[in-house]
Amino acid sequence: MTRNHVTKIGALMLAIAATFAFSIQIAAAKTKTKQQGLWIGGEKYFSEFQGKALKQSGANRANLAFGSNLYFAPDSIAFDTHENLWAVFQGINDNLPAPALEITRGELAALKAGNVVHPKVLISRQGNSSVPFVDPQSIGFDAAGDLWVVDGGQQIVELLASQIQKSGGPTPKITITSSSASPFRLRFDSSDNLWVVESPLPFNPVNPIQLWKFAPSDRMSTGSANPSLIVNLPDLFFFVDLAFDSSGNLWIAGPGSDGDALEMISASNLTGTGEVSPPAAVTVTSSSFGTLVGSGSCLGGIDFDSSGNLWVSVGTDNGDCDGNTTTQVISFTPAQLGTGGNLTPSVAISQNKRETNLFLPGPLRLGPALQ
Repeated sequence: MTRNHVTKIGALMLAIAATFAFSIQIAAAKTKTKQQGLWIGGEKYFSEFQGKALKQSGANRANLAFGSNLYFAPDSIAFDTHENLWAVFQGINDNLPAPALEITRGELAALKAGNVVHPKVLISRQGNSSVPFVDPQSIGFDAAGDLWVVDGGQQIVELLASQIQKSGGPTPKITITSSSASPFRLRFDSSDNLWVVESPLPFNPVNPIQLWKFAPSDRMSTGSANPSLIVNLPDLFFFVDLAFDSSGNLWIAGPGSDGDALEMISASNLTGTGEVSPPAAVTVTSSSFGTLVGSGSCLGGIDFDSSGNLWVSVGTDNGDCDGNTTTQVISFTPAQLGTGGNLTPSVAISQNKRETNLFLPGPLRLGPALQ
């Protein structure tokens, strides 16, 4: 998919707030209280699965599915400390300013009740300014509830929790830049370290994709990037997403030299300072990942649930993948991940015939189970 670049000015912000709306795609039956929901950003709409749908394979019914006519194909999703859903998008209709938008728990409940929702918070650049960002690509929240954004303008920015309570274009508290690499994905670990995937500039297939670790002390002020640790990723791994398991091991997803795979780097190899090139301790492949026919990846995102199962989205109908493979969201158990190898998923949620439960799944995160 070709990324749209924003051309209109931020004076449209009020109009956006008035017209931007999500609407429900399918109704869902009432369910008992569950601890977690699996949230998936698809090309046309978001889906949330919970309960039995996460324990058995099939074209399972989504607990909720909703979308917007203005924004499509989310690039990244995250939940803040109040369990509100945030997203940034690959596709933007009508050349609207690229926002990071919030959909609150209350707004999600209203969607499930069948109401049309106009999100109250859209953070976007204003006028011709690059503040707070030009083209947001990946988002996450630190322990204090501040929003961190990887921007296509080759910068990483921090917006304080107090700055994202209402729509607008606040000046970032921190802006981190680099002339040697371009940031692509970010994720926080359980110790509030910020990990950012960096692609070398200019891009050279010989140079490894790197992961930069910013401890809280490494990101206290605006300026050039100064990560305490640089990890050269194995197998010339291009990057789709990253996640940490409960032991602090890093899992990465994307295409390597032999096709799409999941690889694990042990927590013991992610300590200290300087630059390291650790091997992959575990590699997972699967026929369920689809057949890569382009230069991208069939995988869309990964995350761990509270039981240690790793969930992976596979959007195989896109231009980079073999369309004969079923679009689905799959999971692997901790026991499977311990052995690695060529695995059959323990659970596979497939797209139904009407594509109302799932469509071209991209980023995913475990979040609240919406009742």
